[in-house]
Amino acid sequence: MPGAGSWSIWSSPTRRLRGVNILAADGSAFADWSDAFDIVPEAMLLVDGEGRVAAANPAARERLNGAAPGEALASYVEGGERGVQDILARLRGGAHPLPFILPLKDGGEGERIRATGKRLRRSGHGVHYVIRIPPVESDRFAALSLQIEDLDNEVRARRIAQRAAEDALEINRLLTRELHHRVNNNLQLQISLLRRGARTTGNSEVRAFIEHAIGRLRAMSAGLDLTYHSGEAGVDICDLVEKLASQVEEVMPAGHEIRLQLDTRFAVSVAQVTPLALIIHETLTRIFIAGQREGQTITLASGEEEASPMLELRDGGDWSGVDEDTDMALANALIDTLARQAGVEAERLNTPTRALRLRFFNSTAIT
Repeated sequence: MPGAGSWSIWSSPTRRLRGVNILAADGSAFADWSDAFDIVPEAMLLVDGEGRVAAANPAARERLNGAAPGEALASYVEGGERGVQDILARLRGGAHPLPFILPLKDGGEGERIRATGKRLRRSGHGVHYVIRIPPVESDRFAALSLQIEDLDNEVRARRIAQRAAEDALEINRLLTRELHHRVNNNLQLQISLLRRGARTTGNSEVRAFIEHAIGRLRAMSAGLDLTYHSGEAGVDICDLVEKLASQVEEVMPAGHEIRLQLDTRFAVSVAQVTPLALIIHETLTRIFIAGQREGQTITLASGEEEASPMLELRDGGDWSGVDEDTDMALANALIDTLARQAGVEAERLNTPTRALRLRFFNSTAIT
C-alpha cells in the first residue's frame, strides 16, 4: 500500500481525479488503493455504465446488505433498472459531484437518502461512477430533512388546494346569488304582468285563472327564497309551510281559517321544495278552499308515523266529491304527479274528515 502521501487522493482535486481514474481503469491499480477505499466511513460504490457494482467498501456492503462486485445496483434501489439508469443519466450530464436522492429498498421500507455521485473520465474499461452515501448517523438528519421537506411540500400543496377550493366556492356562491336574483326577479315580473292582466279583464273566469297562476308563481318564489337562504342543507318543512300558509291567507275568502300544528321539524331536499310548495298550494286553494263551506278550518300538521316524517293537510270536507268537480279532479291528478317528482307518498284519508298525508322516507329530523 502507498505511504502517507497516498491519502491526497481524497483531499487534492487533481490527484483525486488521477487516482479515481486509476481505480476505474485498472483493477491492479485499484488493489493498490483498496485499503484506503475500505477505511472510509462513508459507504462508497464504484458502478459501471450498465449499473453493475464494480467495487464496494465494507460500509457500502453493510449499508446495502450486499453489493458484491458484479451485482446489479438495481436490486438495491427502488424503481429497479429504470431507477438506476435515471440516476446515472443525471450523473452522466456533469463532470462535478452532484447530490441526488437514492431510494433504497432497504428490506421493503423504501428508505430515501441523500447521496453524492460523480462520473469518472472514460477509460479502457468504459465509463464508471463513484457514489458516496453518508454514514447512518449523518443520514438520519438527512432523512429527517427529507421528511420535513416532504411534509412542507404536502402542506403547501394542501394550502394551494384549499385556496383553490375556497375560490371555487366563492365563485359558486356569487353565481348562485346572481342566479337566485335573476330567477326571482323574473318571477316577480311575471306576477306583476299577470296582476295587471287580472285587473284589466272583465271575464271572471279569466281573472280566476290568472289569480291562481299568480298563486303558483308566488309559491315557487317562496320555495326558491327558502332554498337560497338554507343552502345545500335543505329547507325546514315548518318554514315552508308557514310561508305558504301566510300567502294563502292573504287571498282566501273571509270566514276561512288556517291552523298550524307543526310539532315535528325535518328538512326536505332542494329538489323537493318546489313540487312540495305546489302540492300545498294546490291542495289548499283548488281543493280545500274551493270545495269548503264558510267557517271551516284548514289544519296543517307535521309529525311522525312509523319513524318516518309526515305532513298532513286536513279540512272538514270529503274526498268523494272531488272527482265530480273537473277543476278539483285536475288538481288532484296534479298533486299525484308532483308527489312523484318530490319522492313522497301521497295518501288520501277520510278519518273522520278529509286529509292529504305526505310521507317522507329520506328526510332528516331537525333537533
